[in-house]
Formats: sequence, structure tokens, C-alpha cells
Amino acid sequence: MKRVRNLMSLDNFLHDHSGYDAPLSKDDKAKFESWVSKILSNPKSIASTIEDALKQGMYSEWESESGNHKFKLGSYYPSMIEKCLRAQAYSYLFPEPPTSEELAIFGEGRAIHELIALALRRSGLISVEGSEVAVDLEFSNEAKLHGRIDDLLLIRISEAGDNFKLFIPLEIKSTSTLPDEPRQSHYYQLSTYLLAQDYPLGVLLYWAKREGRVKAFTIPKDEVMNAVLRERVFELHDALKKGSLPDKEAATVRDYGQCERCAYLERCNPYLIDSIPKNSMIALFDLDSTVLDTSQKKRMIMLELGLPASTRPSDIHDEEVKKKYWELLDSPRYIEQDSVIIQGREKVNEQQKLNRVPIGISSARRDHLLEATRARLANLSVPIFHLILREPGNYDTDGKFKMKWAMRLARNYDIVEFFDRDAVTSSLVTRGVEAQKSKPVPGS
Repeated sequence: MKRVRNLMSLDNFLHDHSGYDAPLSKDDKAKFESWVSKILSNPKSIASTIEDALKQGMYSEWESESGNHKFKLGSYYPSMIEKCLRAQAYSYLFPEPPTSEELAIFGEGRAIHELIALALRRSGLISVEGSEVAVDLEFSNEAKLHGRIDDLLLIRISEAGDNFKLFIPLEIKSTSTLPDEPRQSHYYQLSTYLLAQDYPLGVLLYWAKREGRVKAFTIPKDEVMNAVLRERVFELHDALKKGSLPDKEAATVRDYGQCERCAYLERCNPYLIDSIPKNSMIALFDLDSTVLDTSQKKRMIMLELGLPASTRPSDIHDEEVKKKYWELLDSPRYIEQDSVIIQGREKVNEQQKLNRVPIGISSARRDHLLEATRARLANLSVPIFHLILREPGNYDTDGKFKMKWAMRLARNYDIVEFFDRDAVTSSLVTRGVEAQKSKPVPGS
């Protein structure tokens, strides 16, 4: 029987031959020592080799997994169907290799899934009957959702002498923090499995990587979801079948956070405004400091709250009253009290005469005030061509909000003027736009 070599250290390998079939010859030992010397002269190469091996191995694992998800017209992924339809179309037509971050997320997800499945088996309470169980939710001979259930659980319940068995799909999601409620994309995904196999309910299990905590949500089967999923699948399918693309859905509903995270941001170009030709000269106006006077609106809100009209928001110390103030300011009720700043309207008209497109921006107004604000500007004869208000989920400061949007617009347009009463914000945005202009154009 061959003896296993004891490679506890290079020193053992070179000097301790007690565990080997035969000691190295003098020449072989000299060659080996020379080779080790070369390695030790550049020890970082060993670390680099291990890093490269890990990256290649993770990519190989991802590639093997993605091999099960090759795109076929008419077969779409439940894990993606809630996302922007344009992004989905790009992912099928122009698949991108994963980034290092995406590979890490993929690897963490696989490891956590295996750990959870092992823990459930060892609990003795639940039987894991299958993993990566393929399911199809067919809507016609042409289109379906095709996915894989993470784990199929079998729960046995004994009651009054009867033994019942219930199969439950389990979908596992790793996250940085536990959500208060299931995320919509995950709800769509699990609903697909429930409808496809007629399971009465399923479970979404969230694992918080940083906190080490878990939270599970029971999701009952909802027949209404069949129509919702069907509509989205056919909107995507019909566009791809015709060789066209669906709408830029995320941009249409102004979910620009989704656009920022999208791998197809450059290809999609969601910040190109359909009604404004690319490379147009634009003038950006802060609505609430240069175009509209909001002082009367704020005075009337103070009176409604039973406070003197001259009260400033910072003077309100009662938290409930302060909350009510911001709610009223954020409602369309008092939009009609906005009046025009004459000089501001004149500047808008001047920019228009110079063939510059006036665009209004406001971090103080949320997206649901878009139509009411547009109507008020029209009534005040202010020819603002396009409005940018704070989109849902955006909590940036005023300066960051304006800077971010200036950079977004500068991808497609020449921002020649920025009007803002805040000199610091105006200076920052102007410098940022100038720096953007000096960058080389990709592909040039």
C-alpha cells in the first residue's frame, strides 16, 4: 500500500522523508529547492493564483448554472418578470457576463441555500423532497414562464389519528436586511410556482447575511396573479416576436433607481426625453426658488394648522403638527396658491427665444404633484417644457438630487444654464456639468 505524503509544510517536504514512498534524489531535491526559491522570490504570485482560481471557479459555476437558463423565445423567467420589460428584453437579446459583485451575490446565495436545506433536513420537522424543481406556467402554445423552485418541502401533520402531508414550495432569498413585507419581484416569482403546480401556498424565506436572522412569509395562491403574469409575459413576448423592444418601463413610471442599477443603462439611455431631441441646448430652472413663489401657500397652511401665518416650519416643535404641515405641503390642495415670480418667467421666455429648452426641477415636490404643477405653470403662462420632480424612493438631499439629475441630462443634452437661488448648489451643478462635458465620448 502506498504511503500518503505528509505535506504539512515545505520544510517537511524537503527534509522529512519519513512519510514518502522514497526520498527525493539529490538532483530532484536541488531542482525542487530551486523552484521553491523562485516562488518565494515573488510570494504575491501564490496569493494572485488563488484569487484567480477562485474567480475562474465562481465564473465556471455561474456559467454552468446559467446554461440551464438559455433564452428561448416564448420561455421567460419568473425571477425577472416583475422587472422593467425593456431590461428583460435586453437581458435575453444581449446577455452580459456577470460583474464581480454579481458573482459574489450568486455564490453567497448558493451557499446560503445549501446551508438552509441542510438545516431543515437535520431539524427532523420538515422533509426536503426536492431542490431546483423545474416548473412551467403556460399561458398559450407560444408563451410560458419557466423556473425552478429552490426547495420543495413536505410537512406532515397528525391530527385526530389522521396523517396529512402538504407539499410547500420554498423560495430562499439572501439580503442585507430583513424586509417588513415580501418584495414584489419575489412575490411574482413564488406566485408563478403556486399557479403552475396548484400548490395552495408557498413560503418566501429571507436570510439577512449581516444580521444572521431569518424571516419567513407565507404566500397563498392568488388566481388574480395569473392574469397579471399573463399580461406581462405577452407584452414582452409580442415585442420580441416582432423584433422590437417593449417600452422603457422603469423610466415610464419614473423608477430611476432601477435604471441606475441596470446593466443596460447605456444601451437603453432612459434619460433621453422622447419629446426633446438629443444634443438640444437646455436651461434648467429650480421651480421653487426661481419660477414659483410658494410663500402664500405656506402662509395658508399655517393658518389651517391654527398657527400665525408668519410661522416658519423650523418654529414648529410639536411633532404631530409638523408632520401635518409637511403632509399639506405635499398635497395638491394648495398648488393653486403658487404664484409666478415675474423675473423667473422672463428668464424662461428669454431662454426659449435663444432656442434653449426650459426644464423645471424641484426636490421639494414629489412625483405625484407632476400633473398639478404642470397645470399651474400653464395657467401662469410659464413655458416650462419638461418637469423633473422627486421620484418615489429618492431621499437625496436637495443638492445631490439636482446634481444627479444634471449629470443624467448631460448624457444627452447640452446644459447651457442652471438657475437656482442657492449659490452653492448652482456652483456645484455648473462645475459638475462642465466636468461632464470635458469627458471623452464613449466609442469616439
